[in-house]
Amino acid sequence: MGLMSVVTVSWGILLLIADRKPIDRRWILIPTIIIVALLSGVRIYAVINGMIEFSIAYLILGVIIISLLTYSYFNSKSLIAKN
Repeated sequence: MGLMSVVTVSWGILLLIADRKPIDRRWILIPTIIIVALLSGVRIYAVINGMIEFSIAYLILGVIIISLLTYSYFNSKSLIAKN
């Protein structure tokens, strides 16, 4: 848990840095999408193996976040083309 805490804090700092110039640093969305997808996948794996109870809210939240991040990444290409 200590190692994951360091990773979480580091990722949060990385996202704060990307917040300053979001269009120029849109590449950060790709690993963020991968991390959200992996976290959602681990949750589904735990549900399938009976480690935790199923919650449709968490599944929908994961899908919404992945969809928004993917849309933002591809939509930012048109913003770069305009500049």
